[in-house]
Amino acid sequence: MDKIWLLSKVTYKEGVRNRILLGIVFIAVIFSAFNLVFSQMFAHDLSKVSVDLGLSTVSLAGLAIIFFMGINLLARDFEKRTIYMVLARPMARWQYVLGKYFGLALMVGTAVAILGIVVAGGVKLSMIMAPQHIPANYSWKIFILAICFNYLGLMTLTAMAQLFTCLTNSSFIALLVTACSYFIGQNVELVRKAFLEEGDVNPAYYHLIKIVTWIFPNLQAFDMKTAAGYGLALEPLALLWTAIYAICYIGIILMLTILVFQRRELS
Repeated sequence: MDKIWLLSKVTYKEGVRNRILLGIVFIAVIFSAFNLVFSQMFAHDLSKVSVDLGLSTVSLAGLAIIFFMGINLLARDFEKRTIYMVLARPMARWQYVLGKYFGLALMVGTAVAILGIVVAGGVKLSMIMAPQHIPANYSWKIFILAICFNYLGLMTLTAMAQLFTCLTNSSFIALLVTACSYFIGQNVELVRKAFLEEGDVNPAYYHLIKIVTWIFPNLQAFDMKTAAGYGLALEPLALLWTAIYAICYIGIILMLTILVFQRRELS
């Protein structure tokens, strides 16, 4: 466990020192400031728009960190052969995989926490500027829960990005496949429901969609912008099952990553 934590800290420090992370956070802060101006254009749904834009900023910043930093941090070890220096020490490959993942989780979590505070400040200012448009049932607890589940979705995608990086030697291919997985995960549940509502569907298409839903994560389940914007009540049991779903999916992906990495020949 000490070795995993040590590698996690090294990965975290390496990511935090990267200027790309600072650039992404800076742009996200600017977007949050722009939120104050843009949300004023919507007379009746001002708070809803402000919350939507704020949570979308956190989500997009997290995705940018995973795509442009997380994958590169993983692929760089293979491309620059620095992985040999790590594995030359008494460290197992499974410890390397877990150490890298937890380091990325800390890095993304830090960025999400900072942006969450900035976004919450922007939403609060929007509400102060237009108190008459605050939803009657608005709750900051739901807003915080939306950010937390947004983070769970990002961690699911991070695990997939790590798996794809271990499967290929190219960071570009890993980024492309991860982006495709994100797109599928965001839309697969909508497609499945659309097929079910139509009723008369080709069985081959139906089974194909069902297989895809089992392979790719339902990332839409972690999107709670609507509930946060309108202050809709969330069922604790549904939240619990969503969290369990994320943890189990991440665990399965990490086990697959360890299995792939154990069998991979480093050359």
